[in-house]
Amino acid sequence: MTTIVDKSGVHTHMVKYCTCPRAPSADIQLFQMGLFPASFLEPKTAFSFDVLDDFLLNNLECRTSAMNYYSKLRRMTTRVFPHLVLDRYRELMRVTRQWQKLKLLKWNGFGHEDKEVMPGDLAPFCPACPQPGINVTLPTGDDAEGLNGSDLEMLRWLYSRSLVMDGNSKVEHLHAANPSDEVSLMDGRGFMVGDRIYKEHLSLAKEAVQRSECNNHCAVNQANATRHRLEATGIGGCACARHGCFVPHAMVDFQKGERQTNMDYALCEALKVNAEGLCCALTFYDVNCHPILQIHQELEIIPGIGLWHVHGHQDSCYVRYASNFIEGAGRINGEIMETLWAPLNIISPLARGMGTPHRKECLDYQMNDCNFMKMIRMSKSLCRKYRQAVKGIAESTQAFQKLHETADPRQVQDLEAQERLAQARRLCDPTAMDIYEVQLQKAPTRKQQELQLLASQGQRPGLAHWRGAATWLAEGLTIEEAQITLQMDVRKLGRHWTDTQRLDICCQRDTLQRNIDQWVDAGRTFLGDGLGDDDIQPMELQLLTLQDDSQDETGEPENDYRVFEPEKVVIPLPSNLGLERCAALGVTDLVDQELTLWQGQANDALHNIRVHLADKAVIFQRTVRTAKSQAASTRAWAQVHSVDRVVSINASIYSKCRSQLCKLAADDAVLERYQQLLKEHLKVSTVVADPNSRSQRNNMLAWFWSMDVQGDSNSSDWLNEFYRVHWLRAKALRDRWAEEMLLVKHEMDWTCDFFLHKAEEWIRLEGHLGYAARQCKIYQCLYVEASHAFNRTKALSQAEWHIPVLENANTG
Repeated sequence: MTTIVDKSGVHTHMVKYCTCPRAPSADIQLFQMGLFPASFLEPKTAFSFDVLDDFLLNNLECRTSAMNYYSKLRRMTTRVFPHLVLDRYRELMRVTRQWQKLKLLKWNGFGHEDKEVMPGDLAPFCPACPQPGINVTLPTGDDAEGLNGSDLEMLRWLYSRSLVMDGNSKVEHLHAANPSDEVSLMDGRGFMVGDRIYKEHLSLAKEAVQRSECNNHCAVNQANATRHRLEATGIGGCACARHGCFVPHAMVDFQKGERQTNMDYALCEALKVNAEGLCCALTFYDVNCHPILQIHQELEIIPGIGLWHVHGHQDSCYVRYASNFIEGAGRINGEIMETLWAPLNIISPLARGMGTPHRKECLDYQMNDCNFMKMIRMSKSLCRKYRQAVKGIAESTQAFQKLHETADPRQVQDLEAQERLAQARRLCDPTAMDIYEVQLQKAPTRKQQELQLLASQGQRPGLAHWRGAATWLAEGLTIEEAQITLQMDVRKLGRHWTDTQRLDICCQRDTLQRNIDQWVDAGRTFLGDGLGDDDIQPMELQLLTLQDDSQDETGEPENDYRVFEPEKVVIPLPSNLGLERCAALGVTDLVDQELTLWQGQANDALHNIRVHLADKAVIFQRTVRTAKSQAASTRAWAQVHSVDRVVSINASIYSKCRSQLCKLAADDAVLERYQQLLKEHLKVSTVVADPNSRSQRNNMLAWFWSMDVQGDSNSSDWLNEFYRVHWLRAKALRDRWAEEMLLVKHEMDWTCDFFLHKAEEWIRLEGHLGYAARQCKIYQCLYVEASHAFNRTKALSQAEWHIPVLENANTG
């Protein structure tokens, strides 16, 4: 009796084999009948080709495990007694592995000729990536004659390999129960690397424990986390960064997390795949800000970081490694491999307990199907990219031209020279890309001024009682800042207080009065005991607020609590005492120190005003104007009022600073630098959030936006730096879209050439002519479909936008 497993269920039949003298063996007779025997000597179980194909398709599309699939077959055989159906689960897993191997050999033409299967031969690669000898004929030295430097640079990045590297810690694998019984059918012939050579590399390669100098990245800091119960803590490898196809023979297992030795081996193997003659490779990796070894002698490796991961790095890494600023990168996000892990994460729990060879074969088959689906859908993907590139070129060119028209020609020449120099030095010195960031230094803050005063006191020997004067003065400024904040809070409450609000204000006043008492006691060291009650006067401060509150709706209720108001007490700072009184007390030295501290306090206040007014402009542009409901509008205006409160406090603090500078008889240069701040200066417009938007060319910002933080107030370094960075980034955006258009047009040609090459390969094969002709016809149909789609997309896109397509990103 022979057990036949079919799509309809598990059946038992009496099978009689042909016993003629020239009859083939029993297993061959089963193959001729469309049945795959579970063993080849005395087969007792056979699986129909249909059930094997059905299981593989279910495994690819529905992620069905072999156990679940065979359980379904048992229930299809008998719904009442499925547990009585013969168990052929182990035979199904073994036969499936052999069936997968035979299918891959057949699909890649090894059934037509007897040749050795080399590493990666059973894995397809991306049809749109340049592969010399397959879909690309590289230009020779004669072709490059007469080309200028920009054209030669274009050829360098046009014929380059773009790769993204990443690791996946979810694809774990347990230690095998009986490793000596395992047999490998696909060792290194697919996407997973060969086991023997990879282990030799790991045994020879030495990697020191490294700590991240950028941020605490898991790929670096957890690379040495040993997990004894796991044989593999995950997998990692390479894929083409532009189209998301896995690279053959470039997927590795992790033993102690995502180590550089693992990823270096994967990258080396990836650069061997059809890359003869290519001179440049652009690689994206999560931690590419670490030193990169030039591991390939012929290929120049350009490091980059994906646009999602780069925001987890330090701010400086963005302009140095983001694809937005890499020449020749086009519009790559560098994160496409994250999407490739999603289907593998679903199948990985099923492979977690498999034998080591079986797991690798399972992953190979999943990645093979992923690349195949990418190939047959490549024309649709490239057409979408072409439409996006046409639109992107039109919009980015228009935006850049508007910015370019207002620039001085000499300034443009200087900016272009800066850009060329930065791109030329990027590989050897990534800091050269910092030209894309604002490089103005901030004005000295109050804390920095205090540190300078303390340092100068330490270098200048003097009387002991002058020690700590700068700290005492700085504490006085902090108290006056707290007084202003408390006055703003009281003003905001109006005339109708709740008990909770009254209690909160009373607690704040008690704390403030205690700080004032301690500060006055400490001040006797510097001012002496000559201070009397006449020196403590009520404060008359004109608050600068953004809310238009009428006088009868603000203030504190008429009651006994108004007797105690420490926020209105004028503390005995030298500026409050007056210059004559300070001279009489012999503390004129404190006047210069306080003058310095007030300037630092003014710088802090102006910086906070600029930051929060810019935030307010963004809130109006992105939240208030886009609110579609009453609730969303209420929340948006709540954010606006919150920012208004902070701006009002800092504006009042600045007004206090300027008032004190006047009392201290600051010179005209200082008072000209710190001008009077009016309420109309605190208005915001789109020019703050988006200086390049429409109708903003003639709009002027308030004086403090263009205030030179290190020179006089007549210069405009802030706006010059703002314009410089915007010009460089707008040009980078335009250039990347132009590069994207050029790359997509060539990728369309490369895809068509790839399909023609594969069709010619199949038609030249001998034997099994019917299957070879069928495969040739498939690739010819893919070529025809892709050609028609590309031509139709080009015609429609160019007719819609009415623009000429840029051929060179460096022109114009």
